[in-house]
Amino acid sequence: MDEIKRILSDDIEQLNRKEKRDNKIRFNPGFIRKHPYLFGGMLLCYLPVMLILGFADYLSSRYVVGFTLFVLGVSLGLSCHVSPRYHFDDTDQMDLRVCYNGEWFNKRSISQQAYAQIQSSAEVTAEVKQGAAQIQQAKGKVTFFDVYALVYLKSQGSTV
Repeated sequence: MDEIKRILSDDIEQLNRKEKRDNKIRFNPGFIRKHPYLFGGMLLCYLPVMLILGFADYLSSRYVVGFTLFVLGVSLGLSCHVSPRYHFDDTDQMDLRVCYNGEWFNKRSISQQAYAQIQSSAEVTAEVKQGAAQIQQAKGKVTFFDVYALVYLKSQGSTV
């Protein structure tokens, strides 16, 4: 079913463009607004450690500079955000990518345009069209995994 793969891949690409999913790291100052107590707690814990490092005779100023750089690095890391790209090939993959992307294919619905393309395409079988229509009627939405399961998982099961 190359037609289904094309339709879903096009829909995923539109979703990636719309949500600016490009795997790039971006600074997001929203961390401070969303988690003010965590950020304040980090700063509060920084002060006593700095006092200990500063007044200890056996520690040099390199420790103070090193710890300050560490705290700044952690703060910067928590203030960064990555919007991972979705890929058709990640559908139904249960590996480390799920930790990064989550099971997006179970949560995200296909667009109405993709649903209409599936229903109107001559290359899509009647069984897939009917299955998608039943899912739409039952759940009110059709997810990427629903279509994937209709096409690819059933075809894998019939060959075994």
